Amino acid sequence: MREFNLDKKFMTMMKISLVIFMGFVVLGVSLPFIPDDGDSNEKGTLILSIICTAFFGILTIFAWKTLKKLPYVNIAADNDGLWYKHKQKKHDLVTWKNIDRIKERIYMQCLDLLDSDGRKLIRVEYQLKNFEKLRSLINNKICLSNKEIRQTQFSKNIFYHMLYIGSIIGFLCLGVYVGENNNPTLVYGAVAVLVILLAYEYLTVAYSLTISKNELIVSYPMRKSTIVYTDITNIKMADSFNNGNRQPEVWALTKNRKKPYKFKQLGVDANTLFAALNNVMSTAK
Repeated sequence: MREFNLDKKFMTMMKISLVIFMGFVVLGVSLPFIPDDGDSNEKGTLILSIICTAFFGILTIFAWKTLKKLPYVNIAADNDGLWYKHKQKKHDLVTWKNIDRIKERIYMQCLDLLDSDGRKLIRVEYQLKNFEKLRSLINNKICLSNKEIRQTQFSKNIFYHMLYIGSIIGFLCLGVYVGENNNPTLVYGAVAVLVILLAYEYLTVAYSLTISKNELIVSYPMRKSTIVYTDITNIKMADSFNNGNRQPEVWALTKNRKKPYKFKQLGVDANTLFAALNNVMSTAK
């Protein structure tokens, strides 16, 4: 049996966050009662108080609820399946064969393991120690539906392109407008750096992946790359981190390229894409 327990650092971080949020709630409630010099806007102070109290009140409730459930998220797993560690295996075992699908919940930072009817069997938190090993174990043990692993086309939606192109155009227009009324050198320089960074990220991230008979076709906004199956040495799950949030992605490692090909948010969960690529690689061999 293997155990996967919550990282204590996350528990400590949540406790500190709860204290900070409660402090801002107290501050928001007390704003109208803080003595002033008589020149302040009472209506504005009241509105600020309401907004501050409501916003940090919601965060406080969320942090409190999260802290209450954290002692019960630890997972135990063996060859039969997995279960919550605080429960008994004989009563609460989720067998590997009953897991039909993995649903990523990136904003909630967890995986939901579902049965064939789409019902949640168990939740796996990203904050567990050795989460990568547990995710690998799950992917190796379960069998996803044929429909998912035989999918051959994966791509980002149109809103992805609209967001990046719109942001680039928007910042260019904003830079021109602000630069005409302020220090043009400083403004144009700052906007140029921002636009270049956005354009670089947009142009270097794969937006589409096609699985063909003998190769993978990777599409970028300005070019396409083909990867022959015989050049692929490994398909692996990996993660990037954005402000502490884990964002799963799939890497294809090849013989003649130092950097891996990275695939992220191509219209399906990373686990589904990983299974589809592994399926085609096993068939190709």
